[in-house]
Amino acid sequence: MAMRRVQLAAFSKSFLKVVHPVPHSSAVVGASHFSWKRQSPSGCQAPRCNSCLLHTSTVVGAGHSKWANIKHVKAAQDKAKAAVGQDLSKRIQHCLIQNPETDPKLNTGLAALIKSARANNIPNDLIEKTVDRVVKLRDPNSITTFDGRGPGNTGIVIECFSLKPHHTKGLLQGIVKKYGFNLHNSGADLFDHKGVIEVDVPEEELTTAQSDPDNFNLDKYVDMAIEAGAEDVTLETESETPYLQFLCSPHDVFKVQKVLEDSGLTVNSGERTYIPNLMVPVSQEFLTALGKMTDKLETFPDVIKYYFNIEPEESSS
Repeated sequence: MAMRRVQLAAFSKSFLKVVHPVPHSSAVVGASHFSWKRQSPSGCQAPRCNSCLLHTSTVVGAGHSKWANIKHVKAAQDKAKAAVGQDLSKRIQHCLIQNPETDPKLNTGLAALIKSARANNIPNDLIEKTVDRVVKLRDPNSITTFDGRGPGNTGIVIECFSLKPHHTKGLLQGIVKKYGFNLHNSGADLFDHKGVIEVDVPEEELTTAQSDPDNFNLDKYVDMAIEAGAEDVTLETESETPYLQFLCSPHDVFKVQKVLEDSGLTVNSGERTYIPNLMVPVSQEFLTALGKMTDKLETFPDVIKYYFNIEPEESSS
């Protein structure tokens, strides 16, 4: 038993010198428009962390297999944590649309959501950070944006909460340049900054929207869009349930949303976003490298959201 302790202590000491845990990718690529949202920091960032030591003591095997086992377990945990954070963020956003009050004592819907999250063992710090993130996203003045270019006219836009923008930009440049992107070469012209509001199709028109979208009466919603100050409205049919999408200036999201709600429509979400105006096909190799870059962005404390203008290139076979 004494020999076992000596061996474990020796291994742990050497392990801490050479291993620094790296978050495993939980991003999914393959859609025509990529927009990843940072949910919450994951993975150990400390060079000497007791939790890493405890993990090594439970892994059997030799050599690189120990780290491989840890990596796969951690990847599954990170993926599950990201999914929980994403779902919570959407629910909080929808809740604050109904009532913008962020104090749970004055917002019964938010209070019930927080209570439910705690009952499902969601950590308090994740709940607080998610509420804070959703609130700040509703105020354009609280966000600093960095944009850049990559190989083949690919572009990136990164939204951050940052008290020291120049310092943050330098750190982000150190991350993205390893993958061919440059934040000192603007990519703003590759995206349109818009407000996007998603609205339910009224129940009496849903059947037509699903079975015969070409004959859907969109004209009356065009009139509503003009009255509300929106720039465009479309019927989106790619999802299981069709919905109306209104585009507007990013600074008019809440004004347009209120007019639509006052008109009797049910608003599901409203946010500012960056929509690519030029899509660039990229290889699977590039997508794999991009996944590694987004791993680093996911764990960067100031990053909340980032966008790319890429799509998978068509297979030649």
